[in-house]
Amino acid sequence: MDLLLGLLIGTAFGFILRRSRVASNACIRGALTLTDFHMLKLLLTAVGVTLILAFPLSTLGIVNFSIKTTYVVGIVVGGLFFGIGMAVAGFCPGTILAAVPGGDRRFWWAVVGGFAGSFAYALVYEPLKPLLITPLNFGKLTLYELLGLNPVVTGVGVGVLLLTGVILLDRLTARRQPQIPDLARMGDD
Repeated sequence: MDLLLGLLIGTAFGFILRRSRVASNACIRGALTLTDFHMLKLLLTAVGVTLILAFPLSTLGIVNFSIKTTYVVGIVVGGLFFGIGMAVAGFCPGTILAAVPGGDRRFWWAVVGGFAGSFAYALVYEPLKPLLITPLNFGKLTLYELLGLNPVVTGVGVGVLLLTGVILLDRLTARRQPQIPDLARMGDD
Protein backbone atom coordinates (compact mmCIF):
# COMPACT_ATOMS: atom_id res chain seq x y z
CA MET A 1 0.00 0.00 0.00
CA ASP A 2 2.83 2.42 0.90
CA LEU A 3 4.53 1.67 -2.42
CA LEU A 4 1.35 2.44 -4.36
CA LEU A 5 0.82 5.66 -2.40
CA GLY A 6 4.45 6.66 -3.10
CA LEU A 7 3.96 5.94 -6.81
CA LEU A 8 0.78 8.06 -6.93
CA ILE A 9 2.37 10.97 -5.06
CA GLY A 10 5.52 10.76 -7.21
CA THR A 11 3.46 10.72 -10.40
CA ALA A 12 1.47 13.75 -9.24
CA PHE A 13 4.70 15.55 -8.28
CA GLY A 14 6.25 14.78 -11.69
CA PHE A 15 3.10 16.00 -13.45
CA ILE A 16 3.23 19.27 -11.51
CA LEU A 17 6.93 19.71 -12.29
CA ARG A 18 6.28 19.06 -15.96
CA ARG A 19 3.20 21.26 -16.30
CA SER A 20 4.76 24.13 -14.35
CA ARG A 21 7.80 23.95 -16.66
CA VAL A 22 10.18 23.55 -13.72
CA ALA A 23 11.67 20.43 -15.37
CA SER A 24 13.02 22.67 -18.12
CA ASN A 25 16.79 22.98 -18.25
CA ALA A 26 16.30 26.70 -18.98
CA CYS A 27 14.30 27.11 -15.76
CA ILE A 28 16.98 25.35 -13.69
CA ARG A 29 19.75 27.44 -15.27
CA GLY A 30 17.73 30.58 -14.54
CA ALA A 31 17.26 29.54 -10.91
CA LEU A 32 20.97 28.85 -10.46
CA THR A 33 21.95 32.20 -12.00
CA LEU A 34 19.23 34.06 -10.03
CA THR A 35 17.64 35.36 -13.22
CA ASP A 36 14.46 33.26 -13.01
CA PHE A 37 12.60 32.72 -9.73
CA HIS A 38 9.88 30.46 -11.13
CA MET A 39 11.38 27.27 -9.62
CA LEU A 40 12.13 28.92 -6.28
CA LYS A 41 8.55 30.19 -5.97
CA LEU A 42 7.10 26.77 -6.83
CA LEU A 43 9.31 24.92 -4.34
CA LEU A 44 8.79 27.46 -1.54
CA THR A 45 5.03 27.24 -2.12
CA ALA A 46 5.20 23.44 -1.88
CA VAL A 47 7.25 23.59 1.34
CA GLY A 48 5.00 26.28 2.86
CA VAL A 49 1.79 24.36 2.14
CA THR A 50 3.37 21.13 3.39
CA LEU A 51 4.39 22.77 6.68
CA ILE A 52 0.92 24.23 7.19
CA LEU A 53 -0.69 20.81 6.61
CA ALA A 54 1.87 18.41 8.11
CA PHE A 55 2.41 19.93 11.55
CA PRO A 56 -1.28 19.93 12.59
CA LEU A 57 -1.62 16.38 11.17
CA SER A 58 1.37 15.32 13.29
CA THR A 59 -0.49 16.24 16.48
CA LEU A 60 -3.29 13.90 15.38
CA GLY A 61 -0.78 11.09 14.80
CA ILE A 62 -1.49 10.96 11.06
CA VAL A 63 1.99 12.21 10.10
CA ASN A 64 5.23 11.15 11.80
CA PHE A 65 8.49 13.07 11.44
CA SER A 66 11.92 11.46 11.31
CA ILE A 67 14.38 14.13 12.45
CA LYS A 68 17.86 13.76 10.94
CA THR A 69 21.11 14.66 12.66
CA THR A 70 22.37 18.21 12.03
CA TYR A 71 26.09 18.06 11.21
CA VAL A 72 26.97 21.42 9.69
CA VAL A 73 30.28 20.64 7.93
CA GLY A 74 28.91 17.58 6.15
CA ILE A 75 25.73 19.40 5.13
CA VAL A 76 27.66 22.38 3.70
CA VAL A 77 30.14 20.17 1.80
CA GLY A 78 27.36 17.89 0.56
CA GLY A 79 25.30 20.91 -0.51
CA LEU A 80 28.23 22.26 -2.50
CA PHE A 81 28.69 18.93 -4.31
CA PHE A 82 24.95 18.68 -4.88
CA GLY A 83 24.79 22.22 -6.30
CA ILE A 84 27.75 21.63 -8.61
CA GLY A 85 26.22 18.38 -9.85
CA MET A 86 22.88 20.07 -10.40
CA ALA A 87 24.51 22.90 -12.36
CA VAL A 88 26.56 20.52 -14.53
CA ALA A 89 23.67 18.11 -15.19
CA GLY A 90 20.99 20.77 -15.58
CA PHE A 91 18.63 18.73 -13.43
CA CYS A 92 17.77 18.38 -9.77
CA PRO A 93 16.68 14.93 -8.53
CA GLY A 94 12.98 15.67 -8.94
CA THR A 95 13.29 17.03 -12.45
CA ILE A 96 15.45 14.15 -13.73
CA LEU A 97 12.45 11.82 -13.93
CA ALA A 98 10.17 14.62 -15.11
CA ALA A 99 12.52 15.10 -18.10
CA VAL A 100 12.01 11.53 -19.37
CA PRO A 101 8.63 12.10 -21.13
CA GLY A 102 10.18 14.96 -23.12
CA GLY A 103 12.85 12.66 -24.55
CA ASP A 104 15.76 14.58 -23.02
CA ARG A 105 18.75 12.23 -23.42
CA ARG A 106 20.81 14.19 -20.91
CA PHE A 107 18.70 12.37 -18.33
CA TRP A 108 20.94 9.28 -18.53
CA TRP A 109 24.10 11.27 -17.77
CA ALA A 110 22.44 12.76 -14.71
CA VAL A 111 21.32 9.32 -13.50
CA VAL A 112 24.81 7.85 -14.00
CA GLY A 113 26.33 10.84 -12.17
CA GLY A 114 23.88 10.44 -9.29
CA PHE A 115 24.68 6.74 -8.88
CA ALA A 116 28.43 7.41 -9.17
CA GLY A 117 28.20 10.13 -6.51
CA SER A 118 26.21 7.86 -4.18
CA PHE A 119 28.72 5.04 -4.64
CA ALA A 120 31.68 7.37 -4.04
CA TYR A 121 30.01 8.71 -0.88
CA ALA A 122 29.48 5.18 0.43
CA LEU A 123 33.18 4.40 -0.15
CA VAL A 124 34.55 7.50 1.58
CA TYR A 125 31.98 7.88 4.37
CA GLU A 126 33.93 6.12 7.13
CA PRO A 127 37.31 7.78 6.41
CA LEU A 128 35.69 11.23 6.15
CA LYS A 129 33.38 10.80 9.16
CA PRO A 130 35.81 12.51 11.60
CA LEU A 131 36.12 15.48 9.20
CA LEU A 132 32.53 15.89 8.00
CA ILE A 133 30.21 14.34 10.58
CA THR A 134 31.85 14.72 13.99
CA PRO A 135 32.68 18.48 14.04
CA LEU A 136 29.72 20.80 14.58
CA ASN A 137 27.34 17.88 15.11
CA PHE A 138 24.28 19.30 16.89
CA GLY A 139 22.30 16.06 17.02
CA LYS A 140 18.61 16.02 16.17
CA LEU A 141 17.99 19.75 16.21
CA THR A 142 14.59 21.28 15.45
CA LEU A 143 13.57 24.91 15.06
CA TYR A 144 10.70 24.65 17.53
CA GLU A 145 13.00 23.20 20.22
CA LEU A 146 15.62 25.85 19.51
CA LEU A 147 13.02 28.63 19.87
CA GLY A 148 11.14 26.93 22.72
CA LEU A 149 7.82 27.10 20.84
CA ASN A 150 4.96 24.73 20.16
CA PRO A 151 5.78 22.56 17.09
CA VAL A 152 2.44 23.28 15.38
CA VAL A 153 2.73 27.04 15.89
CA THR A 154 6.30 26.96 14.57
CA GLY A 155 5.49 24.80 11.53
CA VAL A 156 2.39 26.75 10.55
CA GLY A 157 4.14 30.06 11.24
CA VAL A 158 7.14 29.20 9.06
CA GLY A 159 4.75 27.94 6.36
CA VAL A 160 2.84 31.24 6.39
CA LEU A 161 6.15 33.19 6.29
CA LEU A 162 7.29 31.18 3.26
CA LEU A 163 4.01 31.76 1.42
CA THR A 164 4.18 35.47 2.24
CA GLY A 165 7.74 35.52 0.90
CA VAL A 166 6.56 33.86 -2.32
CA ILE A 167 3.87 36.52 -2.80
CA LEU A 168 6.39 39.31 -2.22
CA LEU A 169 8.96 37.67 -4.52
CA ASP A 170 6.32 37.30 -7.20
CA ARG A 171 5.40 40.97 -6.98
CA LEU A 172 9.05 42.02 -7.12
CA THR A 173 9.99 39.82 -10.08
CA ALA A 174 6.77 39.56 -12.11
CA ARG A 175 7.74 42.11 -14.77
CA ARG A 176 11.19 40.76 -15.55
CA GLN A 177 10.53 37.01 -15.65
CA PRO A 178 11.90 35.31 -18.78
CA GLN A 179 9.61 33.08 -20.81
CA ILE A 180 10.18 29.41 -19.96
CA PRO A 181 9.80 27.00 -22.89
CA ASP A 182 6.60 24.93 -22.88
CA LEU A 183 7.80 21.35 -22.43
CA ALA A 184 4.46 19.96 -23.60
CA ARG A 185 5.19 21.26 -27.10
CA MET A 186 8.85 20.39 -27.46
CA GLY A 187 11.37 17.63 -26.69
CA ASP A 188 14.28 19.26 -24.89
CA ASP A 189 15.49 22.82 -24.76
